Amino acid sequence: MSLVALLATIGAGIGLSAGLAFNLRLAAVLGSPLIATFVTFWVGAALLISLWALGVDGARPDTWPALWTLMGGLLGVTYVTLSLITGARLGAGASTVAVTLGQVVGAAIITGLGWLGQSAQPPTLAGILSAALLLGAVGLLAADRGRKQA
Repeated sequence: MSLVALLATIGAGIGLSAGLAFNLRLAAVLGSPLIATFVTFWVGAALLISLWALGVDGARPDTWPALWTLMGGLLGVTYVTLSLITGARLGAGASTVAVTLGQVVGAAIITGLGWLGQSAQPPTLAGILSAALLLGAVGLLAADRGRKQA
């Protein structure tokens, strides 16, 4: 495993946690998680269009992708919206760990069944143990949040 890739991925996870905190504040100011999601995606789209126009990655697609591949965008909007709705109730810690648990379970199902173009790989003991530990972490963080709100 590449240490640089691992550290970059951990950095992306830290960015998601910070993004949740920013977006929770934005939703509070705007009074709506849907409006906050809309603003967040417009800001992101403006940045991506600028980077693409500058030729940052040098890629120019020759064809339009299959429509099913665009589902990632729908899932991204759903993720941000649900994170804003539930993050305010669960807290950033429990919400982030719960999302990570969902990612681990989803990845196990998708790769286990070979869906969406992934090579089928049976679940491993390490993967199952990781999901169990994350489930325990979600429970602990949610219980702690519940004690603080009581």
